[in-house]
Amino acid sequence: MEAAKPAMSTATPSIASRPILRIGRLLLRLSVAALFLFAAISKLVDPSLFAQQIGNYQLTPWPATAVLSVFLPALELCVGTCLLLRRWESGALVWVAIMLMMFSAALLSAIVRGLSIDCGCFGRSVENTGTLWPLIRNLAFLAVTGVLWFSRRREGSSQ
Repeated sequence: MEAAKPAMSTATPSIASRPILRIGRLLLRLSVAALFLFAAISKLVDPSLFAQQIGNYQLTPWPATAVLSVFLPALELCVGTCLLLRRWESGALVWVAIMLMMFSAALLSAIVRGLSIDCGCFGRSVENTGTLWPLIRNLAFLAVTGVLWFSRRREGSSQ
């Protein structure tokens, strides 16, 4: 008696089996990592300036602003490093998405309230960016984060 052959899968091949997609995903992951590492380092150099930039949004009381001026760059540094080294990638992507949504909400709030401020995204490194272009950039990187999330390899999945 002959054993039944398993049915061929009709699913599309995984990213691992497509070198061009694998390279594209790597470039996307490295670009998000670079963005967050650059943002973190530029803010950690001068946390008092970053605190003033957060304060310009008029969303938080000063004690919370002071804490955020140190906490956010540290979190950005952590997730950027995780993405760069591909460690705890899923968790890092969740935090990237949370931060991008939070930053986008703050930018949108500034736009709606007519505040003429610099986004504060990169400390003194990049100034006079306003709020509209950073909002567009954040939404683009949020889309990239979604692509990275849905294309990540799951632990234990076949290659």
